[in-house]
Amino acid sequence: MNTRRSSIKRTLLLWLVSALFALSALFIATTYVVERIMLEHDQNGRLEQIARAIPPNLKQADVRAINVKLHHGPDDFLLQIWDGGAEIYRSHDDLRLPRFSVPGFSIESWGGQRWKVYVRRAQGHTIQVAQSLQARAAIARGRALHTMVPLLLFIPVIGLCIPLCIDRALRSLNQLSGELHGRSAETLAPVSRGDQPAEIVPLTEALDTLFHRLREASDRQRKFIADASHELRTPLATLQVQTQVVEQSLGPAQQRAALEALKAGIKRTSHLAEQLLLTSQLESAAPPAAAEVLRLDHLARDVIMDLLPFSVSKDIDLGMGRTDPATVTGSGYQLRLLVRNLIDNAIRYTPRGGRVDVAVEGGLGGVSLVVADSGPGIPPQDHDRVFDRFYRCLGHDTPGSGLGLAIVKQVAVQHEAQIRLDRSAHLAGLEVTVRFPQRPA
Repeated sequence: MNTRRSSIKRTLLLWLVSALFALSALFIATTYVVERIMLEHDQNGRLEQIARAIPPNLKQADVRAINVKLHHGPDDFLLQIWDGGAEIYRSHDDLRLPRFSVPGFSIESWGGQRWKVYVRRAQGHTIQVAQSLQARAAIARGRALHTMVPLLLFIPVIGLCIPLCIDRALRSLNQLSGELHGRSAETLAPVSRGDQPAEIVPLTEALDTLFHRLREASDRQRKFIADASHELRTPLATLQVQTQVVEQSLGPAQQRAALEALKAGIKRTSHLAEQLLLTSQLESAAPPAAAEVLRLDHLARDVIMDLLPFSVSKDIDLGMGRTDPATVTGSGYQLRLLVRNLIDNAIRYTPRGGRVDVAVEGGLGGVSLVVADSGPGIPPQDHDRVFDRFYRCLGHDTPGSGLGLAIVKQVAVQHEAQIRLDRSAHLAGLEVTVRFPQRPA
């Protein structure tokens, strides 16, 4: 389904043009209202000025001598003078208004029009000056249009400039897009800043952070592949030699011994490949999104039951010590890997006839998984390095992949758990404590 993508340029253009027209309309309306108010005051003053220019002792014979400046045009005024009840002067022969009785200003209707009227009485004379409100409106429109013509001519110019300004403002974004399009998949260098606007800087900083993470992930992946290739080279070469030994075996007894050695080699190589696959999966996995609420004590007990045959084969006393009902939140699959690798490591590195204890301790501060053994332990100077991939402590001849504790560390990090290595107080070997944080209910 095709959906039209939103565009910053179209959005800015729409908003700016809309704002331009809205402000222009507001300015036009305001200008017209102001012109009407000013015109009202000005024209009222002229009505009164004309009326007061007529001498109060005017006689009919003196009408011709009236010297009042009356404008003929859109602001045409109608002047009428009465002496008693007789009209002695009218400025327009073709237009006559009745004499209105209200002195001062008033609005009257006559002849299908509305009029602004000013009436003055003096010494028996009635002086009446009137102006059509329609004429006033025409004057106001003319003045407003005269004021707005420059704006009306300027609006198209602004409208043409807006897209150019938007294009210039988005030029840095287009340059950034072009730079990213021109990169190869291997180019993870920081984005060139130059003279980027302040609004683009957060985007480039976020991209630089992403590229930095990708570089780290790529470096880890390359190192992992190199380490895995190195680690697999020896067991595969061993398997090849053992296969040749089987082929060259002379008797049944020698052949059986060679086959047993070959089976053991295949088992070790399979275990290494499985651990490599798990490590790769954990490195590329995001923190568990759909977290489960799990009973850690039940999980530990299930893993112990799974590994019981392995411990029996080595005559190891494997069991649970303190067991508190404790829940943790996370990926059930990953947490099972953590528990299994801890217990498996403890069994592998504990001498025959030794002991491995597993405990789950709950409390207000969180939940702890404790795995202790009677093995040789790990020197304090190696406590940090044992979580590195393929690292093996000197002096340990027990075969292993060197990935068990690395897997434990990865799972712990994804579940925000802390790992502590100590010397077991009651078994004298290694004691590993994984503490999970208390989650809000």
